[in-house]
Amino acid sequence: MVDTLKRILLRFGISTKGEAIMYAVVGVIVIILFVLILMILRRRKFKKVINVNLTDDKEGGDKEAEDDYKPITKRIKQVKKKYKSILFASIESAALPVTIPVNVGIGLAKSKKRCLLIDIDLKRDAIAKVFGLDAEQGGLRAKAVQTEFENLWVWPGHNFSQQKQMNVTEIVEKALERFDFILINAPALVSSPDRKQIISAAPAAFICTKNASEMKKLTELIKPLDCTIIGHIHIPE
Repeated sequence: MVDTLKRILLRFGISTKGEAIMYAVVGVIVIILFVLILMILRRRKFKKVINVNLTDDKEGGDKEAEDDYKPITKRIKQVKKKYKSILFASIESAALPVTIPVNVGIGLAKSKKRCLLIDIDLKRDAIAKVFGLDAEQGGLRAKAVQTEFENLWVWPGHNFSQQKQMNVTEIVEKALERFDFILINAPALVSSPDRKQIISAAPAAFICTKNASEMKKLTELIKPLDCTIIGHIHIPE
């Protein structure tokens, strides 16, 4: 290929200096094309939606159950440069078991990623209960609480009851400086009066649904608010 290019340059009377410039130009073009191809392939990979089936009848114990969440953590790591704040949303509480954001958070923490779990499940305060956090433990000041895992913190649901209003956006903006990932647990998102603010706080989302109807409803709610759905998690009915 090099010899062919030299013959072409000589035919057009291009000097050695001109030859070097031509090689440099060709090299730049090759690099640009390579980068463009990588960007296209990466973009296609991100657009591919994953499906995760979660069941409670595991025979292999905790290890096998833990494997269920690996596709979710893998997808989050794939998009880490673009999406650091990620929403987990559902139509009803039953369609988003607290085990999903908790296990994904633990998985990220174990891989040396600093992770914050924000719980919007104000009625159940589910994440606080999982980690044994008392509503009075943090005092009057709402703050993130470190769990038993080195790189995992939680913002329990009861923190919001200590504030005059829910300001998820402000919490996320401040947390972006400290954490590699922020996971927002938002079951029953559709019925929340703060749903638009919650969605806007995350540029990406996993939607947890039991059927196609729920999937359609959540998609119609989330997409117009510039939030990219990066995964569908199917919960068996």
